[in-house]
Amino acid sequence: MQQTLTTASMIAVMTRLWKEVLLAIEALLIPPLSDKPSPQKALSRQEADTVFMWLELLRAFFNARDEETGEAMGVPDDVLKNAKYHELKQLAFFYFDPTDSLIKTSERMASATAARALAQRTSLSLPPGSLGPSLGVGLGSATSLRRGKSIMLSRNLGTMRQAKEEKRREAQADPSDDVILRILRMRHEGVAVAYLRDRSRQRERLAAAAAAESI
Repeated sequence: MQQTLTTASMIAVMTRLWKEVLLAIEALLIPPLSDKPSPQKALSRQEADTVFMWLELLRAFFNARDEETGEAMGVPDDVLKNAKYHELKQLAFFYFDPTDSLIKTSERMASATAARALAQRTSLSLPPGSLGPSLGVGLGSATSLRRGKSIMLSRNLGTMRQAKEEKRREAQADPSDDVILRILRMRHEGVAVAYLRDRSRQRERLAAAAAAESI
């Protein structure tokens, strides 16, 4: 590809291929999200270890790091370690947990997600004046505005990049129980089947409540 594509085009193509690789690996491990049990069977520990080993080997291949210089000649590592990659790493952690343990973890994640959503909706619904004292009018306001603009302009590119990186890491670290629910689809115990059904109804109620609040 290096002979026919520019570096930027080659990385774009490899990034797209990497996303397809992650989806293929994911499909080997777990079924799609649903409220019903799946006929797909979980992999054995040896099979799963092999899949996760290939995940890291393929990441190294796409990264194409030069052994002498250590420079990445392919897709940058921060692009390869995207949200889907982190989901698969999370999947490796939970894949063989007992069903009861998975359900308890899912409940904790669901509660944390609901609390964050409620806090966000509450902060958005607060009137502007409740966030702090009024800036007032006249010279004081003008001075504050000029000071605010000065602060914004003084931010250098490095600071902005750091903030963007922190935001990306925060998004990737945000826990979701989707992976656990997909693992539970391959557990056919009665408690898993019932929990999938109840969790799906709970999500529907939360989605309906959020939609009603947005009107």
